[in-house]
Amino acid sequence: MPNICLTFGTKTPASDICVALTTLEGLASWWTNDTAGDPTQDGTVTFTFGSNGGFDMRVIKVAPRQVHWECIKGPEDWIGTRIEFEIQEEGNHNQLMFRHVGWKSENPFFHHCSTKWATFLLSLRDYLEQGEGRPFPNDIKIEASGM
Repeated sequence: MPNICLTFGTKTPASDICVALTTLEGLASWWTNDTAGDPTQDGTVTFTFGSNGGFDMRVIKVAPRQVHWECIKGPEDWIGTRIEFEIQEEGNHNQLMFRHVGWKSENPFFHHCSTKWATFLLSLRDYLEQGEGRPFPNDIKIEASGM
């Protein structure tokens, strides 16, 4: 099964990274403005992207350096996939390791999502380091002009 794996380093404390991954305000500041639900262990968070639809994520793990979700509602290719964030201490900085695991195949949607995840992780980095991310609908667009 193909997986999307990305990373970035930051001097942001692990506790602040966790806040960005485990609170509605934090999540809405880097992924999509339309974030609702319960981001605590065993809760469900809904992420909506306007007319593009959205995802429901069941929170399956919240630990000081790990956050894991399972997609329970959304596009067919996402159902049952897991999104994992892990914070690793690397000397004088933290490394955020990201994985979106369990894809059934590398299809055009997989490739699209790989690129979009990269843009949203850069949005998360900007939110952590500069106080302002680029969540949907202000995200970096990757579609062809007119789409």
